[in-house]
Amino acid sequence: MTSDLSTPAVHEDGPESGAVLDGNAAAGEFAGILASDPTTVTVRCGSCGATQAFGQLQAYLGGPGTVLRCRECEAMVARVARTPQGTWLNISGSSSWLFPPTPGPA
Repeated sequence: MTSDLSTPAVHEDGPESGAVLDGNAAAGEFAGILASDPTTVTVRCGSCGATQAFGQLQAYLGGPGTVLRCRECEAMVARVARTPQGTWLNISGSSSWLFPPTPGPA
């Protein structure tokens, strides 16, 4: 599947309509949890083993949480949901997240 990663892959009616967006659309939601910029992360799908940049994942917004799916097999690789009890993070659909090294003091 090839598409311009800056545009919705399915609908253009907005996030609440079930539109599939690239992972960059979910970056803000995940940044608050990860305390780093998720767009620099490489994620490996736990289902098919595909490795892809966070921004290449398919993002589903506007439901009961934010869901990220693999672009290759469409398996759920991560989701985050905010509830009155707290913030839930599920990354069980991924086998690894690679964070690049942070620059040390100059």
